[in-house]
Amino acid sequence: MKILVTGGSGFIGSHIVDVLLEQGHQVKIYDVESPKYGQACEFVKADVMDIVRLVRESAGQDAIYHIAAEANVNRFHDSPFYSNFITSGGTINALEAARTSGVGRVLLASTEWVYGSDPGNPDVVITEETPMTDHPDHIYTSAKIAAELFCKNYHQMYGVNQTIMRFGIPFGERARPETVTPIFIRKILKGEEITVHGDGSQTRQFIYVKDLARGCAACLKPQAANEILNLNGRDRISVVDIIRNLEEILGRKARLTFIEQRSGQFKGRLISSEKAKRLLGWETQFSYREALENYARGFAAGKGAGQR
Repeated sequence: MKILVTGGSGFIGSHIVDVLLEQGHQVKIYDVESPKYGQACEFVKADVMDIVRLVRESAGQDAIYHIAAEANVNRFHDSPFYSNFITSGGTINALEAARTSGVGRVLLASTEWVYGSDPGNPDVVITEETPMTDHPDHIYTSAKIAAELFCKNYHQMYGVNQTIMRFGIPFGERARPETVTPIFIRKILKGEEITVHGDGSQTRQFIYVKDLARGCAACLKPQAANEILNLNGRDRISVVDIIRNLEEILGRKARLTFIEQRSGQFKGRLISSEKAKRLLGWETQFSYREALENYARGFAAGKGAGQR
């Protein structure tokens, strides 16, 4: 298949490109940044907000993986207008490009944040049938909800096929330096203080980026058309769990300071990925600890966040 990947030079996108190429697809990366990891495929240096260019480059494609977005929730907090413009606006551009160019399907990178926080019921199992929150904790969440709604609109109104992929929190090789795991690794290795917001009990179902990329590629199967699929890790991991695991892996103690919880932070839910297993035959290959050891030891060996 011919597949365009917006944001294909980035953390998650580059891993998806790797898997698609391994599977024999013809891939075109569409990104404002040049590819860094040696993928042998076409590259278009362009912005998803350039609708004319996006329509032109989508012509003849069988699918669009729309990964491009503002992924940093702190930048969302500091620059909400621009961040939302890229995230929800970029999605409607990808859908419009698919509609105009006759692309078979758009696969959207969404997030578990759309379910919202429910600290009163942390053990209730969340599935794709669970409604999205009516009270988003963050503008990032609202932008992702809008992006999902645009996908549904374009399917209902224009017949554009879509797949919504709701990610857990990805980590691993090529992660952005400002994400939590590489920050903690660097600070532990340097003996620097780690600031923990709240008591550190807030959880995430972290997913190793290589597992996530395989899940995204599985979503290309016909049975995933016009479906919502959770792609999440198996283990619920707290902030303190990350630190304690890294202390064991790296053989060093962390210096911790606990401060007031930040507002608008997703507090964690128990998200099921059983549908992806049942429908697509996908499940994670790595436990959190196994993946963290792979990543942290490579990072400590000097490969850093850009390791392959």
